[in-house]
Amino acid sequence: MIPFFRKIRKTLADDNKPIKYLRYAIGEIVLVVIGILIALQINTWNENRKERFIEQKILLSLNNDLETDISNMKSMISNDSTLNQTNIKLIKLLKDSLAEYNSSYDKMLGNINRYDLFYPQKMGYEALKSRGLEILRNDNLKSQIVNLYDFQYALIAESMDLKKQLYLDTNLIFNEQLQTVINDTSANIGFSFIKTPNDFKALKLNNNFMGNLTHITVEQFNFIIYDRAILKIMETTKANIEHELKK
Repeated sequence: MIPFFRKIRKTLADDNKPIKYLRYAIGEIVLVVIGILIALQINTWNENRKERFIEQKILLSLNNDLETDISNMKSMISNDSTLNQTNIKLIKLLKDSLAEYNSSYDKMLGNINRYDLFYPQKMGYEALKSRGLEILRNDNLKSQIVNLYDFQYALIAESMDLKKQLYLDTNLIFNEQLQTVINDTSANIGFSFIKTPNDFKALKLNNNFMGNLTHITVEQFNFIIYDRAILKIMETTKANIEHELKK
């Protein structure tokens, strides 16, 4: 009887081998899948880490560019404001019937239609466009940056062109009434920003001269107002970039 039972147990054991093999195979598959998932997770983490590094590098470049731009914009606003105030003073002098010519007026007349220009730094933004805007995770910040560089800076470029055209339109008119003065202090740079009137009394009565001086003074003031508005946008964008970098 004993050999008979042993034979039965062996037969049952042989019958269970396919199940054991199946369990073993499933276990192997599960381990392989888990290994693949872990590898994919590590690869994804590495790619995200690389993208965050690139994002930080681009934001740092944008921040540095804006630091330079803000400084240059403030300088332009300051210079244009000084010229604008000088022109306002000159208008009052020319309207004053009692005012007599004074050589101190020559510098004001020399700068009558001078202007300052602003050229933004775009290295960081070009790097961002080259890499792809999607590298920035903060959508609001992305919109602000695109608005500043693609819209506001484009408008600034147009205003710079208007400044140049305003200079060209008025330069001939002003030069008809003024003579450029060359002095020793400006020998290294050629013509100085000093002009003297051909006839100061006649200049005071020249409506064409006064009309163009008034026009350019008003336009200077409008440029300053617009530039100050752009400056606020630049400063806000820079502050938001710095906030994102601190994250």
